[in-house]
Parts: sequence; C-alpha cells; structure tokens
Amino acid sequence: MEMLAVKPDPHFFNLNPKIITKKQFADVFTQCQFSRRKCFCINMGYDPQKLLGRPTNKYLFTVEAASSGVKDIEVSSPMEDFTITTSSVEKTNELKISVEVSGIKTQQIFDNVFSKMVADAQPIPGFRRVKGGKTPNIPRDILLEILGPSKVYKQVIDKVINSTIAEYVDKEGLMVSKELRVEQSFEDLEEMFEPGDKFRFDAIVQFIDSK
Repeated sequence: MEMLAVKPDPHFFNLNPKIITKKQFADVFTQCQFSRRKCFCINMGYDPQKLLGRPTNKYLFTVEAASSGVKDIEVSSPMEDFTITTSSVEKTNELKISVEVSGIKTQQIFDNVFSKMVADAQPIPGFRRVKGGKTPNIPRDILLEILGPSKVYKQVIDKVINSTIAEYVDKEGLMVSKELRVEQSFEDLEEMFEPGDKFRFDAIVQFIDSK
C-alpha cells in the first residue's frame, strides 16, 4: 500500500499561536503541561519532509497512490478500524473525506509510536541503565515529559492520518493529486486527540484525469 508523504510549501510562514493546555491521558498518564510551537513539521509515512503551518492553519499533505481510474463515491462502507464518509465540495474535481478512527486504533497507534520513540531515545538521561542499555520501569508520564508531549502527539496524529487516508485511497483505487488538505489545524487535532478515544478529522483530495 502506498503511503502519504509531505513536501515543503514555501508559503507556510508567520504563524504565532501561543496556547498552553493540559492534557489528561487515559488511565496511565498524569496531567502534563506544554506550550505549542509557532509551527510544526510533519513526517508522513516513510518520507520525512517538513510541513509548516499556513496562516489558515490547515494542513497540506501529499498523497501518493496508484489507481485504475476515478470513481464517483458518495459514502463508503466502514473500514476495519475506521469509518469513512465522503461528500462533494464546491469544486467538482474534489472530494471531502471525513474520517472517524476507532478508540482501539488510536490506542494501538499511540502505543506503537510511543514505544518506538522510547526505544529510539535510549538511554534515557538521568536514569541508570541495566544490561542491554535500557532503562526499565520508568513511569509513562515521566517518559512522556522527557520526550515532549507535543512531539509525541504530532507523530501519533501524523501516523493516524497517514495510515487511514492511504488505506482508503488504495482500497477505493482513487487517482488523486499529491496534495491532501486537512481542514483542522494541528492545534485543534492535538486538542481533540486522546489515546483510546475516537478521533475525527476531515480531508479534501483532488481527482486527476486518468487519461
């Protein structure tokens, strides 16, 4: 299955959101406090390229998917771990995709991404290592603070968007352009996301001529 990638846009500058929030993590996490950045970089799939926020606070991604042709789809059937609803927009060659990801899927992706980030960060500064170079039995909330909550959430949200949109485009055999617009800002998505809860976002893809 093809994955989403991101290309930099030179017009993405001059954001200055200064927001401080507290997030309550499900069961295993305590409250943590952090400041959101002026902009963010996003790595979609396995093509680590940067994306900075626009003044409109909307995402611009790149979709890479092959297809046999363009299909006129209104509503799709639910996928295994998420539900897709599609609707038309003002431009006839565009399709709005509303995605609802299950709580099981958001928890699974969070756990996988978080575990990998912890493994990549070994050894953890300030903690004694044991055989194998790891630092076991560190509470998750402490690890989250060390890694940076915003950094963790950015990677998790990237993965959620990447995997669901790529799977849908591949399954439906859609031929779309490389630009994918996510309507919510990163700050809004981060505020809405909780591991183990349902997660929703809206994206717009643009069809291209199959000829």
